[in-house]
Amino acid sequence: MEEVPVTMPGPEGRRVLITGAAQRLGAVVARAFAESGAAVVVHCFRSREDAEKLVASLPPCPGPLRHEAVSCDLADPGAVRRMAEAVGPVDCLVNNAAMWIRGDAPQSELDRQEAVNHLAPCELIRLFARMRPQTREFSAVNILDAATLSSSDPASPYEASKAALRRDTIELARELAPHVRVNAVAPGPVFPPRELGDAGMKHTPGTLPLKRPVDPLDVARAVVFLASAPSVTGAVLPVDCGRSLLSPQP
Repeated sequence: MEEVPVTMPGPEGRRVLITGAAQRLGAVVARAFAESGAAVVVHCFRSREDAEKLVASLPPCPGPLRHEAVSCDLADPGAVRRMAEAVGPVDCLVNNAAMWIRGDAPQSELDRQEAVNHLAPCELIRLFARMRPQTREFSAVNILDAATLSSSDPASPYEASKAALRRDTIELARELAPHVRVNAVAPGPVFPPRELGDAGMKHTPGTLPLKRPVDPLDVARAVVFLASAPSVTGAVLPVDCGRSLLSPQP
């Protein structure tokens, strides 16, 4: 049987879904892809107005594709499947959406955090991998946390959910090759959790080897690189000002 050639489209022909992209780091990543010429699907949960404002502010796509906004509760497996079906095939998925809650939260909230941070990203990768046109490569980039690179014992349910996503990044890269690539970026301190405000990162940069907070644009550039590098899969790239150097990697 003749092998069908599989290609990764150039930036101007790419369609990219970014979860949790209406604000903060996700919005920076969305803009980086749009500036590369990709058509961006901005996912949000409750921030629909912010998502639509971001879409309107992005540079226009050079081809027939268009930027768009979609809403979905990633903690609802049925809603995740419906969103994937409504969006249709994409060339790249960036699993950026995440929850951070305290470890003493009710179990229902911990379960929700696990669903958003770990289960939904894995399900979306599988769903979009199955939609992949026969002649196109599909790429996924998961956003982890640099804390998962420097400890084998997660300090919180949040870290445990991100550590599980790190493990599944590598497993899915093995399982879905050769025409699906799965990678991850592990940022250090970029934005503090919303619940902690600015105080959540007040002293953190001074503890890092580079003595400064992570530039969100560096994270976005790393995501775009991994999405565009045909030779890379199963990689976890720290963008953390040296955070992962502070203790031995697991």
